[in-house]
Amino acid sequence: MEPTVIVVDDEPAVRDAITQTLRLDDWQVNAFATAQEALAALTTDFSGVIIADINMPVMDGMQLLQAILALDGEMQVIMLTGHGDISTAVEAMRLGAYDFIEKPFSTDHLLDVLKRAYDKRALVLENRELRKELAAQSGPGPRILGNHPQVKSARRQLGYYQQTDDDVLLVGEKGTGKELAARFIHDHGKWQNTPLITLKCRLLPTHLLEQTLFGGELPHWANKAGKLHAADGGCLLIDGIEALPIPLQQRLYRYIQLRDNPEHPQTSQVRLIVTSRFDLAERVQREQFDPALCQHFLTGHVLMPPLRDRCDDIIPLFQNFTRTIASRYGIEAPTLSSPQQQRLCAHSWPGNVRELRAYAERLVLLGEDRLDNEAPSATTESKLPTLTDRVSQFEFEILSDALRRHGGRLKDVQQELGLARKTLYDKMRKHQLDKENFKRSQH
Repeated sequence: MEPTVIVVDDEPAVRDAITQTLRLDDWQVNAFATAQEALAALTTDFSGVIIADINMPVMDGMQLLQAILALDGEMQVIMLTGHGDISTAVEAMRLGAYDFIEKPFSTDHLLDVLKRAYDKRALVLENRELRKELAAQSGPGPRILGNHPQVKSARRQLGYYQQTDDDVLLVGEKGTGKELAARFIHDHGKWQNTPLITLKCRLLPTHLLEQTLFGGELPHWANKAGKLHAADGGCLLIDGIEALPIPLQQRLYRYIQLRDNPEHPQTSQVRLIVTSRFDLAERVQREQFDPALCQHFLTGHVLMPPLRDRCDDIIPLFQNFTRTIASRYGIEAPTLSSPQQQRLCAHSWPGNVRELRAYAERLVLLGEDRLDNEAPSATTESKLPTLTDRVSQFEFEILSDALRRHGGRLKDVQQELGLARKTLYDKMRKHQLDKENFKRSQH
């Protein structure tokens, strides 16, 4: 991409001469006759340099400089000055201009100053991105670990979606961290103080999916309003959207159209974050997914790369997992030998990061020799959930939703679900649910 420069000068001859010179040197030039026009074109993420004449009518170069630096104090501005204006140019430098060039000037001098200013601006923006990444990775809440270019790209995209209202599709194999990425978007961004409701499509029988998502006649112990209603004003994570039957996909798309139509303010306002293990465009070709819904989500999707494609991340991730697990149990984290590291890197990790973490946990709890005696194998790939797993997950979601709605008040939960006190306590203990964790999420 060509480097960009904004040129601001009220004299057409000077403006055109600079523009022609820079374009011949492969710069992308946006030229303006007034400071007001230039300001209107500037944003804080502008990656180029501004060249501005000091003497201009209405709003002069000094006023423009101050307005630019108020927008972004690290913007690089080069001032053009005529003979006798040196004292003004020095004052501009004191205020924060990168440099000044006295007219008339040579092409070589202009290009030299401009390139140095451009390099400084690039370094400023790079450091900002690094600080953002470090803040996201060291702060509380979910973290997306790894230094592979694909992971960095995914992390940048997730960072963008943290600050928008757009619906998001997260695509990746099982175990690549799609649900973690969804929580990363929600917990670190503008939606962090809103509810995040989860629907796991693969764990529910087809006849319950519509009622659970949109509401309807469910058993008396369930939330008849549906997940879309429960998530009003917040986010709904639909995990495994490809498991929704096509009629439900079409109904979901109709909901999106109504939600985005200002003439239907009564429609619940829910941001959708959805996940899939599959290429939805390919499933559209096979007539296994609704084309309109696919197109809607493909405008904002993030690919979560498989672990086998980022081998350099395997050892750092594994060591991070072992340290975290060892700290939790108050034991010493094991140290990997060189052969052990080679074996980890050679494994294909079909279960991706989830499998790596599970293996790290077994190593910490079962001893260092475990890695040598039981190297990972393809058979460690997680199986499809059993009926018992699905029922347990459904029960967990029902209990969680009820506790969240009632702010952890167990009497109200008992009454809604029709459960005896001891039965409710037993089920909460089984699913490791603590009423205290739901008191602050009441809405």
